[in-house]
Amino acid sequence: MNIHSKTLVLIVGICLGIVVGEVSRFATEVAVATVVLVFIQAPLLLVNRQQFTVDGKYRIPLVTILFSIGLVVGIIRVQLVEEKNNFVCEKICTFDATIISSPESKDAYQIFTVHPITHEENIFDVQLRTPLYPKYKIGETLQITGKVSEPDVIPSHGSAKSFDYASYLATRNIGSEIFYPQIEIIDIEAHTVKDILGRWKENLILRIERYVSVPESALATGMLFGDSSLSKELIQTFRTAGLSHIIVLSGFNIAVVISFILFVFIFLPLFVRITLASVSVILFVMMVGGEASVIRATLMAFITLLATLLGRQYVAKQALIISLFLIVMYEPYALLHDVSLHLSFLATAGIVYFAEPIGNIFKNISTRALKELCITTLSAYVVTLPYIMYTFGTVSVYALIANVIVLPLVPLAMLLSCIVVVMSYISGVISSVFGIADMLVISFMLHVAEVIERLPFSTFTLTISFLEMCLVYVSLFFFMIYFVHKIKNETKSTYEDGVLTDVISY
Repeated sequence: MNIHSKTLVLIVGICLGIVVGEVSRFATEVAVATVVLVFIQAPLLLVNRQQFTVDGKYRIPLVTILFSIGLVVGIIRVQLVEEKNNFVCEKICTFDATIISSPESKDAYQIFTVHPITHEENIFDVQLRTPLYPKYKIGETLQITGKVSEPDVIPSHGSAKSFDYASYLATRNIGSEIFYPQIEIIDIEAHTVKDILGRWKENLILRIERYVSVPESALATGMLFGDSSLSKELIQTFRTAGLSHIIVLSGFNIAVVISFILFVFIFLPLFVRITLASVSVILFVMMVGGEASVIRATLMAFITLLATLLGRQYVAKQALIISLFLIVMYEPYALLHDVSLHLSFLATAGIVYFAEPIGNIFKNISTRALKELCITTLSAYVVTLPYIMYTFGTVSVYALIANVIVLPLVPLAMLLSCIVVVMSYISGVISSVFGIADMLVISFMLHVAEVIERLPFSTFTLTISFLEMCLVYVSLFFFMIYFVHKIKNETKSTYEDGVLTDVISY
């Protein structure tokens, strides 16, 4: 077994251990039985190694030992989670709280998160919904009067299953909600680095909105900072077209930050540049908020920078599973309930593991950029589709076409939006010119999404059970194993014929 396979087995064991620890009343008994099993297997591996090898590679009981260790670690991690209480008052109450997230404007209201100021330490945050005006800012201290209640489960629509909204909010450390309370601002100052960075982000968003009209400005800020201020209709349009991933932050944003720092400070030693890039990424994540997709991309970026610093080869598969390990060890609850983490991980896993098998479908495309775009889009789509059908019960029929058209324009739109922000500090006229160009590009992207939505059968409802989803993923796994084994055999025979000698040398 190579290092990647060993790590993968260990991570699978940890994830299963977290699931067992979360849902089973007998998690402790399972952990004890697993420890006993490890102690039984360990001597077999140490004393009779040759009996457990295939072609000189350890298979059993090494696989079961690694899996068992991961299972125990996962169960123990769940049991070490510190319990938190929801801040709830069923009758009208008054309390002080600090805004800890930048308010996001929706159709007819704004929504943000506050942390109650109480003597109790381990409490969840509270999510507020207020009118669009007055506008509030991150870091402000408020006196709030109203009813604070726990979130309800959102009922199902048609054949789709109910959405556990409370568990979803819990992954974001939110335990209760309050709607349209009376609010009095007590303190307007920002007291932490996170609040100061959040205020800066709010200022940058205002600068974009000054030179880019709605709804183009909403999409621009979503792509740059993850600020979700699009209307419900447009969000649904992007979901139908299979383009909802472009309105949230992703690894592309992190890559842009790192590339910019490494390029600007190219005259500095490598260690200094990597340190500056790492600090810049941390500050960027603090500014935009730590969504699961951003954290996953950040961890993979840090692994890339570390590999560059040490002169080691970067392995995307290894970086992906290590980032998943770090996330679930920090927040085990996210493994079961964080939809954004699931989609981000599955999409990246699809690109990392299935790009090669799916690449054969597009081998006749001569344009390299178009070929890579089709492979990446289809790889991510195939792997996320079963989860989307299980969770949301919908299928976007024209997602591949929409992504091929729109994705090449995303870097251009982000670049123009950045120029608008920078020029707003220098010249309003220049900002207006680039703002018009930005609106034209984003308007075309919006138009494509709307056209795709109006196409016949652009989306349809198809809900599958958890068992059916698991069977689909098992089938995909065996397909990948078969294809990789087939490619290895073909490569070996081709190499023996001398056909690949020049390619390998190059």
